[in-house]
Amino acid sequence: MNASEVFQIVNTLALPAWIILLIAPKKKWRNPWIYGFAAVMASVYAFYVLTGLNNFDPAAFGSLAGVKRLFTNDEAVLAGWVHYLVFDLLIGNWIVNQSVKHGIKHYLIIPCLFLSFMFGPVGYLLFTIIKISKAKTIA
Repeated sequence: MNASEVFQIVNTLALPAWIILLIAPKKKWRNPWIYGFAAVMASVYAFYVLTGLNNFDPAAFGSLAGVKRLFTNDEAVLAGWVHYLVFDLLIGNWIVNQSVKHGIKHYLIIPCLFLSFMFGPVGYLLFTIIKISKAKTIA
């Protein structure tokens, strides 16, 4: 299977996980399913990282040009993309868990999930603002 085909598979795998976050925030089975999706994608990531170690240069992280050189083949770009997919999904799940724990209405969380899915840290930032705002209205 080539990197392009694996890219399609992991993207397709991520979508149901995000749908679960959107429609089943309080279901007990949500966390195990999300962690399962993340583990499968993390396995794909681990495979591409381990098979690409011969091209790995730790010194490359010292400059932007060096990091760009690390992503000069499809497998490295795929690994980077899967890295984003896994961490964004885990942050999305964390947001849902925290919103349930703190009694934040799910309709307020939906934009956070969308932004986490599309722009990772921006969704986390919006959730942090919502959580702080909610804490101030309670105090």
